[in-house]
Amino acid sequence: MRIAGLIIGIISLCALSCKRNNTPPDIIQPDEMGKILFDISMAEEFVNSYITKDSSRNREAEIQREYQKVFLLHKVTEAEFRKSYAFYNSHPVIFKTLMDSLDARGQRARNKLYRNQVE
Repeated sequence: MRIAGLIIGIISLCALSCKRNNTPPDIIQPDEMGKILFDISMAEEFVNSYITKDSSRNREAEIQREYQKVFLLHKVTEAEFRKSYAFYNSHPVIFKTLMDSLDARGQRARNKLYRNQVE
């Protein structure tokens, strides 16, 4: 009887731990959200580094224009992105994992860039 209970407990733990993604289906999934956030950060950096050097251009309008390009590229609407961002922001553990992944992706991109400059 104890063995059966132990086996059921182990199976239950495995089932719970194997549930890898508990993100609702109407939310942008973590992998895609990470890609979108990475592209948004690149778009913001582009605007801050190049576009706003022209004082006649409005920084906020330019950033919004770049955001729209990112949303179009990833085939999501601004509303879908905002809803998904709010979901991740309200789930700190998932959000931290997402941001850590984003940081690692940025680090890999920097390393690749620096390697190419040395060669």
